[in-house]
Amino acid sequence: MKIILNSIVLLTLFVSTSLSSEEKYLKYCTSKSIWKHAAYMDNSNSSNFDNVKSAIKNGYCGIELDIIYDENEKLIYISHDPLPSSKKKKLSLKNLDKIIEGEKIYIWLDWKNTKLFQLSKGLEIIQNSLKGYLSNKDSIVFIETPNILHNEFINFLNEKNNIATLNWLSYGSHEKNIIESIKNIYRKVRAWAYVCVLQDKWVSSPNIKILQLCKNQRKVRSIFIFTINQKLKADEAFKEGASVVLSDTLK
Repeated sequence: MKIILNSIVLLTLFVSTSLSSEEKYLKYCTSKSIWKHAAYMDNSNSSNFDNVKSAIKNGYCGIELDIIYDENEKLIYISHDPLPSSKKKKLSLKNLDKIIEGEKIYIWLDWKNTKLFQLSKGLEIIQNSLKGYLSNKDSIVFIETPNILHNEFINFLNEKNNIATLNWLSYGSHEKNIIESIKNIYRKVRAWAYVCVLQDKWVSSPNIKILQLCKNQRKVRSIFIFTINQKLKADEAFKEGASVVLSDTLK
């Protein structure tokens, strides 16, 4: 059922997609830039605002942060997993805004716990919480979810030019069974569509093989590859056409 729904989305996009009149560029970054993964420092297991400040100080032009939406408290906070109430407000996006307002840096929000009926409210909270940062026309908040349907719904709901949907593509699974083999066919068709056919998309993937798709005829705006901590592998990703590499350690 999920594959059928996703296929309907892809078919709709094939029919309706057109060139945007305004191209976006990552003005704060070089053409091949390394972004800080979750602003983790020294292999710590938690993300906090001191680490965000440190990532900015160290010259990263982009930071990836995991976020959780709390329906009861109507807030979004920085964390990979749900936290106790006492910690949520301290790590809210409103407090993040105080740090990044006016900074020449891009923010990649990996929304971990999306549900379809919460997307509209969550998007509204992101917009309101990061008002200061978003007041700069060159700032961009990238919102990524693990569900392509959710990504497209956010894209449909969004009316701000400096909030963008980052489409996470798995591309393939190494599991050896019939179901996964069928899913892999769909994953590769989906990746091909987003990279080679659909115009004006931002794409992220953990699989460097996605960069082998239609190298000289890509329609995608940018491909973000994660998470790479070896320089040689990062160099390979850039050589193959990655625009951004996400890393824990590289600069």
